[in-house]
Amino acid sequence: MSDKLSSYSLSASGDNVSLSLTGKDIDLKFDTSAYAADTMSKVNVWAWPVSIFTGNDLSAKADVSYSKEKLAAIVKAAVDSANQSATQPQSATASFDEKQGKFVIVKEKAGTAVDADAVSKAVRKAILQGKSDLGLGESELVQPKYTSESTELAKAVETANKYVAAKQTLTANGKDVTTVEPKTIAQWITFGDDLSVSLNTDAIKQWASGDLAKSLNTVGAERKYQRADGKQVTVSGGTYGWIVDGDKLASTLASNIEGAQEASFDVPWSQKASEWNPGGADWGSRYLDVDLTEQHARFYGDDGAIIWESDIVSGKPADGRDTPQGTYYIKTNDGKSVLRGYKPDGTKDYETEVEFWMPFKDNSVGFHDAGWQEKFGGDWYVEHGSHGCVNLPPDKAEELHGLLSVGDVVVVHE
Repeated sequence: MSDKLSSYSLSASGDNVSLSLTGKDIDLKFDTSAYAADTMSKVNVWAWPVSIFTGNDLSAKADVSYSKEKLAAIVKAAVDSANQSATQPQSATASFDEKQGKFVIVKEKAGTAVDADAVSKAVRKAILQGKSDLGLGESELVQPKYTSESTELAKAVETANKYVAAKQTLTANGKDVTTVEPKTIAQWITFGDDLSVSLNTDAIKQWASGDLAKSLNTVGAERKYQRADGKQVTVSGGTYGWIVDGDKLASTLASNIEGAQEASFDVPWSQKASEWNPGGADWGSRYLDVDLTEQHARFYGDDGAIIWESDIVSGKPADGRDTPQGTYYIKTNDGKSVLRGYKPDGTKDYETEVEFWMPFKDNSVGFHDAGWQEKFGGDWYVEHGSHGCVNLPPDKAEELHGLLSVGDVVVVHE
């Protein structure tokens, strides 16, 4: 046996691997003394009268040793060479099927990449068995982590399908505005490397504050309406309207979906209008209508009738001081104030004290008394316009101050 090992060689092939080694390459040795001692220990010396006629049938352990490091290096070199052009296997996965409206299992795909550990195991076994030839096959290839039969994948698909089945209906003022369908929910589901299923809350927030907000937010949006006197008005811009609270909405959606609970609920808003009427007047009957073309303002009361009106002087257009158009709301109505304006270089342009200051755009544009104006209405604003505010006769400013409430809607249009 010792002589046989001294000339031992092994050739392994298959899976694009070509490997050959000799006993000397891996320091292959056989402990002859231990083998002989093990054999002799099993001989019954007192049974010689019988064994002289029948012989001895003994089984002894052959202790073969070799350098694991040298063997590992030889296998690694052969496997690395084979894997240079190999393809990795693809595990079975979960994929959303739009037609079925649910996740389904996509079968794994075999690759051609070789598993070095599996090859090493096969080679070691061949050496211990004294084989000179070894064929490598499918069992020595890198195996997909998950197959279509994996229980982990089946459980993941089951959980994901509970999520997508949790349809969410969003409402505004009791009216349905959109439905979150399985296709949308599926985009928020993530599968971990261990096939754990979770919801991507960042993706939900992005959808709520992005795609959904674009379709539902009305601040700055174009509005078309017919004024009480029959004039058709189209206006864009401003700060009044509906604004989706994306964080709160995402939190509610995530909670409902993770609980596999269908739900219908009102969209949480960070800012609301009086009515849900996208593209139209969503402020109700009470509002201030500022007509820049007519240079006239009208205040409509709760019953839709005019409760106050006045000619005005708006911003001077030639100097880029036009009164901003859009739908706004009254910010404050505290009375006396000092208005200050500054030039682009930071120096003071003007400082004027007014008795009644009623801003609707930040604290920079609003209604106020302007006793210095000689006229109101007509085309006086073209040469004598304000810095953007709506100038009013002092008595009309005082009347408006007494009628206005913070939050009253202001629509400025041509």
